[in-house]
Amino acid sequence: MVLKTFDVSGSTSIKAEILTPHSFAPFGGVISADHQIANAPSSSANYGTAIKLHKVAPIVNNYSDSSSGTPATANWNIFRCKAPTHLIKTNGKEKTYLSKVLERHPFSTQTFLPLGQKAQQASYLVIVTKSDPSTSLPDPTELKAFICYGNQSITYGVGTWHAPMVVIDENVPHIDFAVLIHENGISEEDCQECYFEPGFNIEYSIDYK
Repeated sequence: MVLKTFDVSGSTSIKAEILTPHSFAPFGGVISADHQIANAPSSSANYGTAIKLHKVAPIVNNYSDSSSGTPATANWNIFRCKAPTHLIKTNGKEKTYLSKVLERHPFSTQTFLPLGQKAQQASYLVIVTKSDPSTSLPDPTELKAFICYGNQSITYGVGTWHAPMVVIDENVPHIDFAVLIHENGISEEDCQECYFEPGFNIEYSIDYK
């Protein structure tokens, strides 16, 4: 369901930053064991052969607040995503992605778990913004972008505006993501979109590590 098309002519470029649980906290949660193992609540598990990190990202189902009242189920989906090369410009190690769509899930969190990626490989971009309190539509002035590595998963908070998944590892044919979300099958309650013309320029480097 498309809610609005924004004119963002003349908007400044957004520089992507490295994803951490702290930097992404206003928008949801991050599953990144290398960051969280030092500070997340933990306990010994598997008879001493594992460390369990507790509640590292939210899982929320607010479909009881939906207009239809139709209950949702928790679903694992798979997204097989390839790099959107038609929207990426390259200048040496510097890249620019043209972001033209943001979406949100008004009643559910959504977790993306990359499968089979190298831990130190910059694999995908996450692009998010806050809602304008007066309209509940995305606030174009608050756009943020994050570089995510192969051993990091992200959870979009309920109602968080975000871009469709943006794979930036162009050396692989695709990346598979296991995706956890609640859905009730009513399109306007499961997903809402806004378009942006001519789009936002998201700058990132392929040489972060």
